[in-house]
Amino acid sequence: MKLVMLGPPGAGKSTQTRRAARELSYFHVSTGNIVRAHIQSGTDFGREVEGYNRRGELVPDDLIMKMVSPNLEPAGRWILDGFPRTLQQARRLDDELSEVGLHVTRAILLEVPDSALDERIKYRRYSEATGWTYHLEHAPPPQAEQHLDPGPFVKREDDAPEVFRRQLVAYHKEIIPLRKHYEELGILSVIDADRHAEEVTADVLHALGFNDYDITENAVRLRG
Repeated sequence: MKLVMLGPPGAGKSTQTRRAARELSYFHVSTGNIVRAHIQSGTDFGREVEGYNRRGELVPDDLIMKMVSPNLEPAGRWILDGFPRTLQQARRLDDELSEVGLHVTRAILLEVPDSALDERIKYRRYSEATGWTYHLEHAPPPQAEQHLDPGPFVKREDDAPEVFRRQLVAYHKEIIPLRKHYEELGILSVIDADRHAEEVTADVLHALGFNDYDITENAVRLRG
């Protein structure tokens, strides 16, 4: 399957994509991590995109496609996290996949009220080592002795309140036609993501047709 994870900033796209990818052995393609890697490496792409990223503006379609496309292995099973963000990007993705006889199989839209997003962004931290995202209260970074993620765990530049507000305004403007696009294709699943992460993960897996998963206290596990 070729999957896309949609939702506003702070909705938990990276967390849910990472969980689903781990459970189903899919490749997690994070456009945010790709962009940040280019910026940290000082590539031409990185220098060009850094200004957009700092201002909380959407990266131009041509530029983002050039960064994302090499990661979309036609024969692989992948989940796109944070892309597409606009109807134009969705159509570009459709066209690129159709050239090799493929298409997006399922689009998952995570919905969270704006008031809850404000609180999430305040406590969100990003690991410079792994690219994983954490919440200081509800999903804190692992302790050093666990050797799961060395960090450091930092607050992203685009989590600044003024940048986040611009991102949220842009999201609400762009999600309406994007949502309609996937609804018309008959592949959209909308999930209430303002709940405990394990509950959301179970619903994501069910939406993908994997019904043999149950919620345990700390994880989602395959039945029996």
